[in-house]
Amino acid sequence: MANKIKLAEETAKTWTDTGGDYSMDLGGLAADAVRVGARGDLGTSPRSRLYAWTLVVDGFDTSPVIGESVNLYLSVSDGTYAAGNVGTADAAGSTDALPNLLYLGSAIVQTTTASDDVVIAGTVELAHRYVSPVIHNATADALLSTADAHKFILQPVPDELQ
Repeated sequence: MANKIKLAEETAKTWTDTGGDYSMDLGGLAADAVRVGARGDLGTSPRSRLYAWTLVVDGFDTSPVIGESVNLYLSVSDGTYAAGNVGTADAAGSTDALPNLLYLGSAIVQTTTASDDVVIAGTVELAHRYVSPVIHNATADALLSTADAHKFILQPVPDELQ
């Protein structure tokens, strides 16, 4: 019988304002503003090369416009140089850095109900040890600022030979 290569999910790392592994406060992120999450450490080699990711936008302060987006990027780093020079802390960012980052996707607003979540997910291959999520609120409305649960989740999915 031939060997099979299967995915073996491992413990996820979460960026959020409270209770996560790393800090990223998206509460009240203004229209056209950028937020950089704290630099996360994916560990020393050997480590997974494939990661499943999820971005959860937990609503808006006011009714959003259908078709607008919240864009997700990653700044990868070897520990010395970070793509986009975004720093290492949870802090405000700049749209000027976005072209130098790894674009993952856009969470597109699907409803005008302010309390509705906007969620996107995918996979990415990462060779760098350090990552910082970078969120660009490209909508005309601030993200939810009270009782918010915005988050970015990055889950290692290494290959397992059987």
